[in-house]
Amino acid sequence: MNARRVAYTAARTLKVESAETAPPPDGHVRIDVAYTGICGTDLHVYHGDMDERVNPPGVIGHEMSGRTGQVGAHVTGWQAGDAVTVMPLASCGQCPACRAGHTHICHRLVFLGIDAVGSMQTTNTIDSIAGHPLPTPSAALGCSR
Repeated sequence: MNARRVAYTAARTLKVESAETAPPPDGHVRIDVAYTGICGTDLHVYHGDMDERVNPPGVIGHEMSGRTGQVGAHVTGWQAGDAVTVMPLASCGQCPACRAGHTHICHRLVFLGIDAVGSMQTTNTIDSIAGHPLPTPSAALGCSR
């Protein structure tokens, strides 16, 4: 697959480049990204305001949807072609905030597009638990067909 990505290389500098596509490891799925949003966080990264967390050349972006392109071993509930969106936050599950049920303020929170590879690329491999299925358009509209 001829993959491409947008890399943040320095303040106010983005570079479109080719990227390799590898099979997803155990427990992961490869998303063929159809849409990715640009939000305020991405603009802060672009302006260089988050360089202490983003390691250039980093792929930014965390709001995405698409279809599963490939499913890694030991993944259940997903198959190639499923419509998907992604929860861009990964909590540790062990810190005091997580143990209290406040995973959104995890002490070791990993944020896609900042602390980990983001969505501004044609494919993105994620932990399968971060994926959330999207309904088919007819199901979302309440249609019976």
